[in-house]
Amino acid sequence: MRWITVVLLLTISLIFFLAQPGWGAAPAKITILLLDRVSLRELTTEAGPFLRARINESACALITTNTAGTRSAGNTHATLGAGAPALSDLEGGLALNADETWMGVTAGLLYQQLTGGQNFPAGQVFLPRLPEAFRLNFSPVRTAVPCLLGQVLHENQLRTAVIGNADPAPPAEGISAYTPNRFAPWLAANHRGLVDYGDVGHRTLQPGAGPLPWETNYQYLLAKYQEFKEKADLLVLELGDFARLETMAPYLFDRQITAEKERLFSRLDRFFQTLWPLLDLEQEIVILLTPTPSLANLKQGSYLTPCFIWGKGYPAGFLSSPTTRHPGLVANVDFAPTIFHLFNLETPAHTWGRAMTAGHKGTLPGLLRFETKLNTIGRFRRQVLPVFLNAVAFCLPLTFLAVTLMRLPAMHPTRPLRTYLRLLVIFLSAQPAALHLASQLPCSTIPGFVGATLGLALVLTILSELLSRLSLGQTKTARLPSVPTTTSLFPLVSLAILTPIGASGKPALLPASVLGHDPMLGARFYGIGNELSGLFLGSLLGALLWYYSQNRTQPRRWAAVVFLAAVIMLSPPQLGANFGAGLTAMTITMALFLAHRPRKSFSARQLLVGLFILFLFALLLLAFDYLFAQPEQQSHFGLLLAGFKRRGFAALSEVVRRKLQVNLRLLGSRWTFLFLSAVLTFTGSFLAANRPFPADLFVVAFLGGGVGLLANDSGLVFAALFFYPLATTGLLLMLAKTGANIKNKK
Repeated sequence: MRWITVVLLLTISLIFFLAQPGWGAAPAKITILLLDRVSLRELTTEAGPFLRARINESACALITTNTAGTRSAGNTHATLGAGAPALSDLEGGLALNADETWMGVTAGLLYQQLTGGQNFPAGQVFLPRLPEAFRLNFSPVRTAVPCLLGQVLHENQLRTAVIGNADPAPPAEGISAYTPNRFAPWLAANHRGLVDYGDVGHRTLQPGAGPLPWETNYQYLLAKYQEFKEKADLLVLELGDFARLETMAPYLFDRQITAEKERLFSRLDRFFQTLWPLLDLEQEIVILLTPTPSLANLKQGSYLTPCFIWGKGYPAGFLSSPTTRHPGLVANVDFAPTIFHLFNLETPAHTWGRAMTAGHKGTLPGLLRFETKLNTIGRFRRQVLPVFLNAVAFCLPLTFLAVTLMRLPAMHPTRPLRTYLRLLVIFLSAQPAALHLASQLPCSTIPGFVGATLGLALVLTILSELLSRLSLGQTKTARLPSVPTTTSLFPLVSLAILTPIGASGKPALLPASVLGHDPMLGARFYGIGNELSGLFLGSLLGALLWYYSQNRTQPRRWAAVVFLAAVIMLSPPQLGANFGAGLTAMTITMALFLAHRPRKSFSARQLLVGLFILFLFALLLLAFDYLFAQPEQQSHFGLLLAGFKRRGFAALSEVVRRKLQVNLRLLGSRWTFLFLSAVLTFTGSFLAANRPFPADLFVVAFLGGGVGLLANDSGLVFAALFFYPLATTGLLLMLAKTGANIKNKK
């Protein structure tokens, strides 16, 4: 006990006193170009030749557009400025030049009245509704600081400027109900909503030369850019023509939209030709990104948008970040930490992201293929997975009912009927592996993917039956030596093997699986997610239960060793990076070690020691990444401890409450249906089969499922898929017991 206490104290001391590394030289200027409502494919196929050439020279990636609410333009821009999923005020686009009039008052005077400022903010830009955004972003489960980026820059004597807007038209005199679409200030304002320099007013617009009544005045933007560049360190230009076109889409036919988009891309190309000579990419950084997807992409579920960076340290290729750990994919919460990193500033608390990194091999066509694959898998996940959950949740209890009826004395089931039921259960157990494998095939349509999944499940079922017959020497073509009696669990064993292979493969199987992380909706993008972790541990435990039922021996030490290997695979931040799954595997490992002991009674002291070991394991698991990885390369484990170091128990409280909130939301979902179906089927089959394995192992199964339910952020998802392989294993054991009883009667 004494050495455990020493290790614990050393771990805590290292957490609080570990030194932080420094950064390199800061760039002279950073220019941000916001091009909203444009897709990567449009930029690569419809943009002008000059812009396409520059894009091919950039460090590029797809960037997420997740927010704390809907993907409105206000929320996506507020998230970029906060470095965490955030909300803007309800409208999000109200920003004013100091000399503009709002509600009958000059915006500069309004600023003084609202904030108590003594100086009139001449030549500055003001966000009047920032207090509302602060209220919306502070809750017990989530905290984000609106305009954190601009505030930190301001505190470090760095100046910001914003130019341009996405207004459909200039505001009409005397109409206060008009709400502007000016979102760039969310990236540059300080905590009072003030940007040092800028112009987001009507002078940035000019009458349109096409169907759009108004368009960006690029000549004026360039003039103001040159003016503010002498004063500001961070300049944000909002190029709002494509957002304006989206606003005007209800007034235009499709052919008009297509022709107007072509004209707007031509204007944008000329703008870049004029802008580029003004840049010194040896000393400056330029970032072009699309904060908000177009409405058409949102309807299709294509939530990722393009991001490009030019400048020293950003060669042509793919961007990545420790948030995603995948070349070609970054998160929008990485944007603010990237700016902090470029200016040699420490990333403050309340940020979720990490600085983007460059130097990863990749081409623009490869990025387009990657986007297509992610969009396809995302569509399959949203449309196929719910059907799968409903189907298997219905089939499990129905199959249990059929087997139960078959066991009644009045029933006289034939052998083919028992065989068909066994094949049905094996087919059900093969569904997760089939979904995982079908995701790797070049399927682009829902019917094609469903057909591939069912076909692969059928193949796994046939292979399982073939192995079973070969093990009994019943084939006419071959008599092979006896194979293990786990042939009925061949689909589950296959999935248990595929999971670690997929986690380490290049390219990895997990990012391209409907059972893997969702890069468009998920909170993280690496490691082994709750879906596959639950299936993996459930499959291992199901194989152990089947082994015992067939051999009637106590679980050997190798069983605990197998789950200890699962701990090593699931827990480390550089491998599985799944805290809840690792803790679940560790709990099962310890329970199996205890189940192997000849003495079954435990004192209160022994139970406390076991709980303390679990606590120490959890602490070391969280601290390992923080202690031994560079801060910019830490996983979410290290980020959690960094937040704890800066904010104390408030950071931990938010995480715990957020996990509870996610699970409460899942209570009304299909996952609850599957969870109840699997748990009841597993319990019923265990009792109906006259306890084919010791009650100790039954308790271990529920102990593992309970820990997974409580320890994971979406514990209901983990637990549902953890019990799913156990339910199918229980049905197979029940069928085996039924066959044995009928044989004995004969």
